[in-house]
Amino acid sequence: MSLVEQSMPWRHFEVIPQVIRVLEEYRPADARAIVFPEHCPACGAQIEHLQGEVVARCSGGLSCPAQRKEALKHLASRRALDIDGLGEKLIDQLVERDWVKSPADLFRLEAGRLAELPRMGQKSAENLVAALEKAKRTTLPRFIFALGIREVGEATAVNLARHFGTLEALMEADIEALEAVEDVGPVVAAHVHTFFRQPHNRETIDDLIACGLSWEDEQIVGERPQPLVGQRWVLTGTLESMTRDEGKARLQALGAKVTGSVSRKTACVVAGEAAGSKLDKAEQMGVEIIDETTFLERLERWEKGEGSP
Repeated sequence: MSLVEQSMPWRHFEVIPQVIRVLEEYRPADARAIVFPEHCPACGAQIEHLQGEVVARCSGGLSCPAQRKEALKHLASRRALDIDGLGEKLIDQLVERDWVKSPADLFRLEAGRLAELPRMGQKSAENLVAALEKAKRTTLPRFIFALGIREVGEATAVNLARHFGTLEALMEADIEALEAVEDVGPVVAAHVHTFFRQPHNRETIDDLIACGLSWEDEQIVGERPQPLVGQRWVLTGTLESMTRDEGKARLQALGAKVTGSVSRKTACVVAGEAAGSKLDKAEQMGVEIIDETTFLERLERWEKGEGSP
């Protein structure tokens, strides 16, 4: 395909536009070939195009300011370390001023210095430092997800944590051990293995731990009661006693798969305050619906190994 080219698309899986073919018979005389850059426009590092992959990537890692910004945004996101008040624009400023060169530098920031930033102020700076301090206490699945390992999403991070139990065991795992994890195939196993073999990633992890990040080790699968294995659960509305992410993590620890939509395969829907269309759909389909009080009672019973679903 060239620039200013005409092509024939269709809706792949009725969603994604897929180019079937290029209409070469309509190619204009001024069509220009698409040339991939050899160096990253942000840092100048070599562009790598791995065999078998479509995406071309900068090889600069965290030394590349563009990659550093995105890595920090991911680390601070709600499903990772959930650092309240650390938004995209603020991260851009911190990187552009060279105040944050690594993820651990975030946790070394001081309120006095942060207050110097435009539209920040002393109170906002103090609130951010407090949020950073709070984020130091996390969970192993969240920490693994926050590292930004290629192809490792929330669910995979949970599976890795539950399979190995500790970060140390995960870091030392070989390819064969990684492929034994639920829903981890050869590609994901290779990415995880490569990530933990790179010295700069190990250094990043050590620095974060030295700054005070901590978590409880996970109980390994097989050592904990899992009465919900094979069941699909849905959380909808607002829960008062915990966040939806916390509820999701507790269900996953019991073996359940937590999904975002209701179907006839759904075992149960937990309805919090202001539950919307998912509740309506569950009622129409005859799916079991429980309120937060019942949900908490069941969680506590199952987590103690008492009773069955």
